[in-house]
Amino acid sequence: MLAGLAGGLALYVAVRYGGPVLVVMMAVGAGGALAYFHTRVHAPGAGDLSQRHRELLARAEQQNDWAARGDNRGVYGTEGAALMNAVAPDPVRPPGDRLDVAEVVHTDAELDDLLTARKPCWRYAAFVSVLVIRRAGVRSRLRDARIGFIRPSGESLSNHFEVSGFFTDRLADLSALVEQVNDVMLSRGFQEVFGAPHGERTADPEAIVQTANQLMDIHDRFLDLSERCRGVSVPADCTDLRRDFGLLTGLPLEGFHTFIEDFVVRVDEMADVARYATGDVELDPVELGVRDDEDLLTRVSQRLQELG
Repeated sequence: MLAGLAGGLALYVAVRYGGPVLVVMMAVGAGGALAYFHTRVHAPGAGDLSQRHRELLARAEQQNDWAARGDNRGVYGTEGAALMNAVAPDPVRPPGDRLDVAEVVHTDAELDDLLTARKPCWRYAAFVSVLVIRRAGVRSRLRDARIGFIRPSGESLSNHFEVSGFFTDRLADLSALVEQVNDVMLSRGFQEVFGAPHGERTADPEAIVQTANQLMDIHDRFLDLSERCRGVSVPADCTDLRRDFGLLTGLPLEGFHTFIEDFVVRVDEMADVARYATGDVELDPVELGVRDDEDLLTRVSQRLQELG
């Protein structure tokens, strides 16, 4: 049921300089929820290393990140990169700290300013800013969902037949919302909303904001569904099913939360890439997916069968 939320918003970033323009490419994946794992190897006893050794490790990791992004500092070091830029014939010099790049904002007024200025990265900064602003508006409700707090909704179920019918219908509602996410994110309109890879100047800010709001409208419907499942009054011997449905309907909300947090990190990374990289760079993708919980789904299915 939940594995259907495969809508992958995969964010790939390429940086090219013929001017300080950040080129961002979007790709939407389908099939199944995708997971990306990052491993970092630590030497045994790393916690006992001297401060000097820890600093060297941190510098090595930083230099590796720079090299992966096409940043000359990853090859020559900070001072060496500056020297190479000075002596290399017709060097391709990144703009450095002087490049003013769009950042994620947290108020409607700041969003208006971001859309007006249209600095490099503005399309993705604007998109995720809408998500951040909308999520902040329901923060207390999301906190309730995360801890499983029950706020009575006024709906009341008096017997097993009613309980079975109610939660079977809510399972169908959950499936429909999952499909709606897929329909939106896999649609041609969603894929095109950010414009061409070089579309920093031609992308439609109104369309970007509208699409982000539509995605958060679905997020809020997941939240409404979670509250309805947690708030219904049920017979004492059915509270376990109500609890499990609270957990089940919370999984998409966790997926949205992870997606938004990862997207914010990527936008921050874009700024560093735009200022210091000297070639095409692909950042790690950002995915919107829902973690499957087979044990939970099995419990819900078995309990509904018992009640039905």
